[in-house]
Amino acid sequence: MPSASADISGDGYTLVEYAVTSTLAEPCNVQGISNRYLWEIEQEARVLGRIDLETGNIVKIQLPPVTLPEMNITVELPGLLSAGPCDIALGGDGKLWFNDQYNNSVGWIDPISPDGIHEISLPTPLALPMSLATGADGNIYITETAANKVAKVDVATHKVDEFPVPTPISGLIGGTAGQDGAHWFVEMAGNKLLSMDYATNAMQEYPIPTPNSLPFVVRSYEGSIWFTESGVNAIGRFDPRSGEFSQVPLPTAASVPIGLARGVDGDLYTDESIGGKIARIDPSTMSTIAEYPIPSPQSFPDEIKLGPDGAIWVPELLNGKIARLWVNSWGADPGFPHAPS
Repeated sequence: MPSASADISGDGYTLVEYAVTSTLAEPCNVQGISNRYLWEIEQEARVLGRIDLETGNIVKIQLPPVTLPEMNITVELPGLLSAGPCDIALGGDGKLWFNDQYNNSVGWIDPISPDGIHEISLPTPLALPMSLATGADGNIYITETAANKVAKVDVATHKVDEFPVPTPISGLIGGTAGQDGAHWFVEMAGNKLLSMDYATNAMQEYPIPTPNSLPFVVRSYEGSIWFTESGVNAIGRFDPRSGEFSQVPLPTAASVPIGLARGVDGDLYTDESIGGKIARIDPSTMSTIAEYPIPSPQSFPDEIKLGPDGAIWVPELLNGKIARLWVNSWGADPGFPHAPS
């Protein structure tokens, strides 16, 4: 069972850290499944972990060993180095999908009754699949950051199709299912948003007005496209209907926001990877209304998500922990572990 290593009970909230692995394993993403399980992925250890929110037990599953001799490739972009598996998503087929950059592949596992790891090689060698996300069509969309392409995996047939990005060396990353019939990405080096039509695969780019914003994670909520701007310490918003951009600056200087998630209250939550905090944003006022400090110093929180228990969960890349945030205004905290309802 993950052990609670530190906690803060502040004004109207509780934030607890749980040690789930070694400090060198680098947990970097989480994904809730049904109302019981939270999966985490460790990029250096090459491990998937399934946390049972009712019992607190965690099951570790080792991913296949690295097979590519060229695994130490890099991309000549700020902050983008090849890494291990660090993205997970629940596909339209009910499987848990993950990227495997060193093996130039994506894979899947049954998240309820794990029966082994399955992987699919990507057609382009050394494509560097940095991110993946489930589309509104249920298929898996992957950013091939080094190849500068989008790969689409049909979850029924496992057929892979690739589509080149218009801007060369765009630094394509992220992904989210839009509510406008398109899948959305960010171009970290190109400083643009990219949409890809589900029906036609046509792409359209939207330059971000703030220079050198280094967009990282993108999400779609209530018709708007939201994205973290890690280079300028802000959260960006784009309205596809009007074409207008807007921005929410974060109070902590040089905090470097990475992930973005929507809470049960409709507010947005971002992890400040250098600031060591979770920031809470009111989308109706476009303002930061709170920051919640993570107890451990230099934790590098990464890829924040809403858990199946209604809490906000965030992996801490540099210390083998996962932090859990509960805000009292959400109602009674079910706790972790919590008894089944």
